[in-house]
Amino acid sequence: RCMRRWLRRSFGTFRGIMDVKKEDSYQKITEGKATILFEKGNTVFYNKVQEFNRDLSTACINEFLKIFHEEKRTKAIEKAKRRADREAKEAEKNGTKVEPVTQESIEKKVDAELGGARVLEALSATGLRSIRYWKEIKEGLMDEIVVNDLDEGAVEAIKRNCEYNKVPLEKVKPNQGDACQVLYDNRSLRRGQRGFDVVDLDPYGSAVEFIDGAVQAVTDGGLLCVTCTDKAVLCGSKNPETCYGKYGSMPMRGPYCHEMAVRILLQSLEHSANRYRRHIIPLLSMSIDFYVRVFVRVKTSPYNVKFSASKMALVYQSLGCDAFYLQRMGDVDVSKKNPKFNQAKGPPCDSKCEFTGNRMKVLGPIYAAPMHDTSFVQKVLKHVEKNPKKYGTEKRILGQLSIINSEIEDPLYYAIESLGRLFRTSIKIVELRSALINAGYKVSQAHSSASAVKTNAPPNVIMDIMKQMVLKNPEQGKASRGPETPAGKIMALPIETKANFSKAKGSENVARAFFPNPEENWGPKARASRGKPFIPAAERAKLNQGKGRRKRKRNNTEEKTT
Repeated sequence: RCMRRWLRRSFGTFRGIMDVKKEDSYQKITEGKATILFEKGNTVFYNKVQEFNRDLSTACINEFLKIFHEEKRTKAIEKAKRRADREAKEAEKNGTKVEPVTQESIEKKVDAELGGARVLEALSATGLRSIRYWKEIKEGLMDEIVVNDLDEGAVEAIKRNCEYNKVPLEKVKPNQGDACQVLYDNRSLRRGQRGFDVVDLDPYGSAVEFIDGAVQAVTDGGLLCVTCTDKAVLCGSKNPETCYGKYGSMPMRGPYCHEMAVRILLQSLEHSANRYRRHIIPLLSMSIDFYVRVFVRVKTSPYNVKFSASKMALVYQSLGCDAFYLQRMGDVDVSKKNPKFNQAKGPPCDSKCEFTGNRMKVLGPIYAAPMHDTSFVQKVLKHVEKNPKKYGTEKRILGQLSIINSEIEDPLYYAIESLGRLFRTSIKIVELRSALINAGYKVSQAHSSASAVKTNAPPNVIMDIMKQMVLKNPEQGKASRGPETPAGKIMALPIETKANFSKAKGSENVARAFFPNPEENWGPKARASRGKPFIPAAERAKLNQGKGRRKRKRNNTEEKTT
């Protein structure tokens, strides 16, 4: 009796005790306008590092839906005008009177009938991303969001978070199902199926298994957003055959591997879309932290699919130096009225490097067309600037997009540290950029690397400028530039392009876009534990110390006993 009285005074009722326990089992996480109840124990996946991804996605989808809505509206108005003209002509033939239809009345009717977009988040986990889309994207641009996940616990978390954020479940619809099945069941290519105007794929690892369904499910002209967190595979850090098996392209671990990772993913998307008479138009493609994120429009056009081969290229990389060459997969002659398509002619270089005599590696194919739509990037930039403090990673978004806005379209780049190692000398990035600009070539930064130099200059110009940089301070690293070394062989060649190192306009950095990690262990997170006890990374590392030694000892004792 005394215990019961004490419990009532402390908690009110036994139900109150349960409520306290329930609140204690959740952690409140606020991001943008959404606050989710994240269950302690990592039972449903959530990673704080992806806040930049979610902020960027919200801004990009918001701007895309404005464009998409305006395109739909324009088409609907034109269609209504044609219908009105046709009806007026028929009435005139029949001798009946019809009230004249004005432009204003047509626009009003179209605006009343025109609905918003249908969005799919195929692998949602907590539902945070979809809740943010609903609360932060301009009202009226979306009709519904299907928030899907295969895991039952994740779907319960989605429902709980939607209710907590007072989001209408008839508009933001939690769904438990296989993402591939959801995509195939909503193929926009199938007659009578609407599909999705925006498809967002953000899986744990590679998105390759969902790509085939995604390029069919997205509507004509719709947006496909894809994240791949298996960047080690895309950058060639692991076995290259793994990347070829997944994406149909050979990678290489090297100076430009991060941009190449983005282009490999775009190549895979284009190749998958081509099977269904479709092609992609990249709006924004980025290499971020440990993952790749791309935003592409998917359009149906058998004619434009013919140009796809000319957008793909193999990469010939010297094994002795940083020189690389691109070999297009197809050739298009546009000099006549009707373009003529043919196989490309090549190769672009000899079987051995012209500078060092080493063999060449063949990489790719990669997507060699532009990775970004500059007009779209500028719209996203303006949107973020007009809405200060809306996004938690605002400074980084502005910095990265400012660099992307100024990036030249030529694929891949050279890295300062790699050129410095090759020639055994220190390099000032402003001097190298100035020399290239003064020689008449285009130069820019790259969003994927702080030390990158993107240029349309051929390899022989790069090597000539580097040789003259070495001659400015010949004693530095001289001992490491013997006649048989790659640097020694390059230095022995005559200089054809004279370098002018005076500071040129555009040689300095555009914006600060590379920030230090905000906290310790900033990176990929372990998979959701699905009911298993959660162990923090630092504690798990301690538990795993000596694991291999203990296993060997146990095996040895078992062998002795047998």
